Amino acid sequence: MKIIGYPDDLIPRVASASLGTYRTRQECADLLAGMADAEKAFGSITWHKVMLLALTKPEPLDEDTIHVYESEVDNAIARVFRKMKMLNTLAAAASKDLGALAKANPKDAVAKKALAATKAVPGVTAKLVKVLEDAIDKDRKDIKARLAKDEAAHEKLRKAAEKAAQQNNGGQFVNPFEGKDIDDILKSSKLTLLLHAYAKTEKTDENVEFLSITRKGVDQRAALKLYNLFIDPNGAKSLNITGQQRTDFSNGIGNGAYVGVLKDIQTHIRIVVSGNTLTRAQALDEPALRKLGYK
Repeated sequence: MKIIGYPDDLIPRVASASLGTYRTRQECADLLAGMADAEKAFGSITWHKVMLLALTKPEPLDEDTIHVYESEVDNAIARVFRKMKMLNTLAAAASKDLGALAKANPKDAVAKKALAATKAVPGVTAKLVKVLEDAIDKDRKDIKARLAKDEAAHEKLRKAAEKAAQQNNGGQFVNPFEGKDIDDILKSSKLTLLLHAYAKTEKTDENVEFLSITRKGVDQRAALKLYNLFIDPNGAKSLNITGQQRTDFSNGIGNGAYVGVLKDIQTHIRIVVSGNTLTRAQALDEPALRKLGYK
């Protein structure tokens, strides 16, 4: 992942030189002001630095880091995209004004240069947007690959620990949930499926499914689907949460504020699963677990 630079063409001081003496005309002045605003918005982006650091660490990728990343994409990046569209509009107005001026004064080289500069803006903004979109796609692929790697490493350690425990107990059966918290369970697809199977018997499987789906974070595009399934009181797998949490999550989908609400809901559901479903699952004997599909 590379640190993306802001195009020189869109930096006000560079554009001002290209506009020459016509930089003070109203449309040109508005364009320069828009460029300054867009540059400021671009400078507020931090997700690329956050992910660069997180992906170089040997520790498993932290869930909070993923939330921060998606929040930055939903807010900071989206804001830059809006600024790029506004720049195109301002550049079109400046081009129209400078075009009329160049037509009326065909020998005015400064006007022609300024006109060329304003006409070039949409091409520059389009390239920047494409670079950002490609970077986001690459980030998400890198995140997915890292999570898979982390999960594989955790599963390997879990199997080794389970084998050691069985050997230490003289080959006696050891409950696979023993000594593990809910986060340990969710990092193992095998244990998650087993806990989900048990939760079905007590009709609380939506809690385990929700924690599993949201463990790696939920981007804005998936937030509405999550709401319809788990948050909406009429959803097929509606959770037992407060009405305020439902409302705050729904209202936050459009502006990215759902991320904080999601963490609150996750915390609540973790407590419920840990104190009830997981506690009872940890007390199951071998026949009961075999019946649930444990091998």
